[in-house]
Amino acid sequence: MEKATTPILPVSQDEINNILWRACDTFRGTIDASEYKNYLLVMLFVKYVSDAWTEHYEQLQAQYGDDKDRILRRLERERFVLPP
Repeated sequence: MEKATTPILPVSQDEINNILWRACDTFRGTIDASEYKNYLLVMLFVKYVSDAWTEHYEQLQAQYGDDKDRILRRLERERFVLPP
């Protein structure tokens, strides 16, 4: 059984910069400048953890196929657990 994959399209640095700039614009004026970095760093960390977990889950799916119970048991034994 072949796994359906979503093609990954190349993204330019300008596109990434524009997306991040628009995201930052949503906070400008509503958050004090001295606190601004705290929100951004937290969001970047959460995004990193989310992407890393998704990649790890996909690796387990490749290893165990569609056996969700086995994948969940394996994830429960991880050193770092991301709550559902």
